[in-house]
Amino acid sequence: MPIKIKSAFLVVVFWCFNAWQPLHAAVIEDLFDATIAVSDQSNKVQSAAFTLAIKQVLVKVRGNSDILTDAQIRNAISKPTRFIRSYSYENRESQLYLLINFEPQRIETLIRNAGFPIWDKRRPDTLVWLVTESDNGAKEIINAENFPELFNGLHQQGRLRGVRFTEPLWDLDDRQALNVYDVWGGFTLNLTRASERYGVKSVLSARIYKAKDLDNENQLHSLWLADWTMLGDGKLLSGQVSAADHDSIAVKLVDVLADNLALQYAVDLASINPNENKIELKFNNLKSLTDYAEALEFLESLSVVSRGTLVSQVGEQATFELALLGTEEDLKTVLRLDKHVQAVTDEFGQPILELEFFWVK
Repeated sequence: MPIKIKSAFLVVVFWCFNAWQPLHAAVIEDLFDATIAVSDQSNKVQSAAFTLAIKQVLVKVRGNSDILTDAQIRNAISKPTRFIRSYSYENRESQLYLLINFEPQRIETLIRNAGFPIWDKRRPDTLVWLVTESDNGAKEIINAENFPELFNGLHQQGRLRGVRFTEPLWDLDDRQALNVYDVWGGFTLNLTRASERYGVKSVLSARIYKAKDLDNENQLHSLWLADWTMLGDGKLLSGQVSAADHDSIAVKLVDVLADNLALQYAVDLASINPNENKIELKFNNLKSLTDYAEALEFLESLSVVSRGTLVSQVGEQATFELALLGTEEDLKTVLRLDKHVQAVTDEFGQPILELEFFWVK
């Protein structure tokens, strides 16, 4: 059965996720790239690889595989060369790969025109706490040393879905804050406290175990289950995934993680009021013309911003007008994930000025 969590804990559990604080967030630079293993360089094989590659890229940028069911998207997938910027072949350890780079603007326009949200390349790192149960019932912490294949699957699927992971050290500090039964039971308060030192925005914990399942012919088969809990940005989610073997469960965990992160962070254009999509934002600590230019370039690189303009500058403070492709809250969510942006906060770490920040180089 999936882990059950009492909602009364929510306020206590998530207070530390809501404040502006230094966070580990990944900038996914290869969102528009795909690497496909191929058997040869024939046109038939190349064409199939192009189709697979654009599917991977669309899922990464959208954040969810539901995009592949849309009729407009399916039509585009049938002619993927229109979206390709460059490609090349490469041999790695006797395996031939086709490396494809897609044109970002064309991919984003396709997704937006089909009515789907776009997930910015700034994405929260996820701290992963995992335990498993052996055949004799013993509980064991999962790490990269004792379960390398599972962790390889975790990171490989993470690259396909555009998410990155932080692995706990399980050093003395971790073991004093958390034990294997805390993870097994999905005790959110202890998980939250143990995760604070890592400065992450997203935490995934799961217990993995073998269950017995009867098929239609009443044949008994082994099935691996993972009861997962996801913490982050004031939200708590839980559920269960299954797989045929222990290592494959990692793929299912990554998929459910990426789907839920995209729900939180992707910009939904359908909810935008076009008459209320311009805001002003201030940056402090801009000490040179180079700083001003870099800050403007940074703002215009955000998927939620369509255009930025420097409207005034007084000393080291600049005011920018931003035309948004999302809401003000979407903008704040993206800014919280970037190391260059630090909120003006009080002694308790709470923001005291709306849309005013320090620019950190």
